[in-house]
Amino acid sequence: MDYRDFVRPKFVDLLQALGLECEFKRALGSQLFYRNRKGDEVTVTDFLGGYGAALFGHNDPQFVEQLCTLLRNDVPFNAQMSIRGTAGALARALSEAFNRELKNNEQYISTFSNSGAEAVEIAVKHAEFRRQKNLQRQFDELDFTLAQLTSSDRAYREVDVADLDLPAGLLPAHLNTATVRQVVEAVRQHNLAELHIEPVFVALRGSFHGKLVNTVQLTYGRQYRQPFARFGLNVEFIDPQQPHQLQELPARHTRHWLSLQWSGDQLLVKRDAFSAITAVLMEPIQGEGGIIEFSTDFYRALRRLCNEQQCPLIIDEVQSGFGRTGTFLASSHFNLQGDYYCLSKALGGGLMKIAATVIRSSHYEKDFSYIHSSTFAEDDASCHIALSALNRLFADDQAMLKDVHTKGEYLKASLLELKAAYPGVIADVRGRGLLLGFELHDQSTNSSLVQASAQYNDALGYLIAGYLLQFEALRVAPSGSNSNVIRLEPPACITFAEIDGLIKALQKVCDMLQRGDAFPLAATICNDLIPAVAPRDTGFQVNALPNAPQDTPIVARVAFINHLIDADILGDVDPSLGQLSTEQKCVFMQRTAPERRAAPVGPVVIRSKLGMAVEFTLYPLCMDSNAMADYIISGDLDVIRKEVGNRILDARADGYRVAGLGMYTSIVTNNCQALKIPDMALTSGNALTIGMGLEAIEQGCKQQGLELHAQTAAVVGAAGNVASTYASLLSAAVDHVILIGSGRDGSLRRLEKTAHLIYADAARSILKGTASDDLLAQRLLDIDGIHALLKDFGSSSQLGLQVSRLVQERLGANAFITVTDDLQALKRARIVLCAANAAQPFLDAGHFAEHSVICDIAVPLNVDQAIGTQRSDVLYMHGGIVQTPFDDGLAPNVRAYLKQGQLYACMAESVLMGLAGITQHYSYGDISREQVQQIRALAAIHGFGLAQFKTHNSL
Repeated sequence: MDYRDFVRPKFVDLLQALGLECEFKRALGSQLFYRNRKGDEVTVTDFLGGYGAALFGHNDPQFVEQLCTLLRNDVPFNAQMSIRGTAGALARALSEAFNRELKNNEQYISTFSNSGAEAVEIAVKHAEFRRQKNLQRQFDELDFTLAQLTSSDRAYREVDVADLDLPAGLLPAHLNTATVRQVVEAVRQHNLAELHIEPVFVALRGSFHGKLVNTVQLTYGRQYRQPFARFGLNVEFIDPQQPHQLQELPARHTRHWLSLQWSGDQLLVKRDAFSAITAVLMEPIQGEGGIIEFSTDFYRALRRLCNEQQCPLIIDEVQSGFGRTGTFLASSHFNLQGDYYCLSKALGGGLMKIAATVIRSSHYEKDFSYIHSSTFAEDDASCHIALSALNRLFADDQAMLKDVHTKGEYLKASLLELKAAYPGVIADVRGRGLLLGFELHDQSTNSSLVQASAQYNDALGYLIAGYLLQFEALRVAPSGSNSNVIRLEPPACITFAEIDGLIKALQKVCDMLQRGDAFPLAATICNDLIPAVAPRDTGFQVNALPNAPQDTPIVARVAFINHLIDADILGDVDPSLGQLSTEQKCVFMQRTAPERRAAPVGPVVIRSKLGMAVEFTLYPLCMDSNAMADYIISGDLDVIRKEVGNRILDARADGYRVAGLGMYTSIVTNNCQALKIPDMALTSGNALTIGMGLEAIEQGCKQQGLELHAQTAAVVGAAGNVASTYASLLSAAVDHVILIGSGRDGSLRRLEKTAHLIYADAARSILKGTASDDLLAQRLLDIDGIHALLKDFGSSSQLGLQVSRLVQERLGANAFITVTDDLQALKRARIVLCAANAAQPFLDAGHFAEHSVICDIAVPLNVDQAIGTQRSDVLYMHGGIVQTPFDDGLAPNVRAYLKQGQLYACMAESVLMGLAGITQHYSYGDISREQVQQIRALAAIHGFGLAQFKTHNSL
């Protein structure tokens, strides 16, 4: 798509994820038109109205005809450096309109531009131009007086510095006396510094004044402002809910000129205060901030502040003005008069790009007209249309303004009725005229995880807008700084019937949120697969866990970064999506890739038998194992590593200091090693996973009637870190170990290194005096020469190699450990651990011995899943699941294949870290035999044990 590839990369993916990827082909009045995938034209009723610009509707016929006539008459466009008559006529009409609105007769000067942000930029420039001009005049007057002192006959008279009321540091500290000339120069330097102080601008919390270099600094939303903070204007944001901030503001920005004068024989220092505040900016009704207006008393306080500080009040009426609220200026509702006004949007009749910065003549600096200009401003066509739009507002005794007021009142009353019907969904209804908004209650605790996650990602309003577009043919949008506020700015030509249609659709939205039904939102994202949303009245509440006893002390908060095992589990996680097919679930997750963060699930309390507990919370990624595996296959892991890291950062921001990874989140981060996150103890969970896997193998052998110590165990893919640790621990319990490699170049060499590791671990058991717990160590003790070898190489990195050579010399190469690439060797083993890195299963029912125990921990799995039906004699498992001491566990909708009171071993390891107060990384990178033994012991101390084998898809 050209728009995505050449205009807004990545933005289109986000639109698709929100169901807003519509390409409108034409527009007229209150309607927009696009073609669906079948090629049929779809009519959409527009309640967004170009963010307020389309007050007169789309392509108003009168304005279109007028523009065509202008163009046919060859009206000049590029006529810079000339008298622009139509611009003059428009400016005069605007001045007269302001006189009528504000009931004064002061002349207003207009500076034209092309957008609202430019209008604000011009206001800021003019305010600073005027401030600097005034300061320069004051400086020059003071400087003239100082110059007279230096030319007088007292210029070289010495004065006592202690008698002078000078700011600290103005004269060198060692001086006790100074000449008048020295004092004058010091005062002059002080004044020169004051002349060049940085301007201070005051704006309101929640404000939006544009996205240009300066205006973005006046916009409160951090997402807009922070990336460009280094450009920055010096802006102070005032909270209108805390009026004391206005009272405290002047003192922080009061500066002083210094002057000198003689009083008899005494030189006096005089201080004259002035303010560094250059301008105060405000929107009468904040649009992007969430359709917010403040009290008349607050607005009066702003006006009083400007009067006292002798700075202009800039009223940004770009969105709220020019008739949008039923009056020419929204500020008129509050009897507020500004010094500068910014107009745009509706000023162009919905057809032309034009803006105006309108300044009281008493505040206007005429020299500003020399230094500011714009190539495309003041063009005749735009000014003609704007003049017609202005005349239309006031024609027929202000009939259009009255119509806006009437329809606005009807729409607002209808929204208030909806609020009364759904008090748990709609929190507030705000605004005036056709600038309205309704705010949804926070949905963080919604029973639907999809709806809660939309809230968590500030995307709820956008998804609702997508649903209304796709399935109700209505166009709305949330406010930029508060996505829970649905903003309504329809054109004045909207009909009462169209308003009723909106209310009916919003009732469906409220009902959907009230019931926790995310299906319409999923259908919005998958609209090509789900062409319609049928009404349904089912509730989708998720059963809550019983509360744990309150007297158990919480010793830590533990986070776990997880993903869905497979797409179908999405229907368990959010029951309202149960009717989606597997394909639809996969597409849903693929299209939400621009924002995979799901709302945290929990916390749940997990107790130890020692009388303590941790809070355990899931921080999920909305993707399944297949999507994770695709990253591994592609080799491009940077994106997914960043997403996993961001989830850990989310947990850290919420106060967590321990985070566990599991399944693919561990694999894609190289067992956590690819993450560099301070103040977080991380674990891949591999140590307890291995420990529980071994325990599962032990239990499996009992179930199969196998004596563990008499068995041969085969490890497929034994060169890997986790598999080599399994192999080392198995060697302590079985008769023989077979290490099987991939057959690729260097495979046998890597397997030999694993064999050396196993021999080294067994030898260290002898050195530590724990050989009685290690079957291989006991057998090494029977070999002649082992004690001398241990004495010579006990602390050497060559220990394993030397033991291997001794075994080979005394008993042969395959005495205890066989190294091979031949898969047929599996027939010799009754215990098989599969851990090879392979894209597809490569082991089938024919590879295994009778009555064997197979533990497949590979991701993706190494064994064809048909083995369960083809070989009833073998026990096939994926490892072990942990049982908590008091049956504490996850909520039913996120258990996947777990039962009440069960955790996957990787989860349980992070819980044990919290219980044990471990604040350093645990299973981070390579796993040692000692770590596995330690964590198994820790699990036993706290009462965590093997619950069952993991089978089927219970990854």
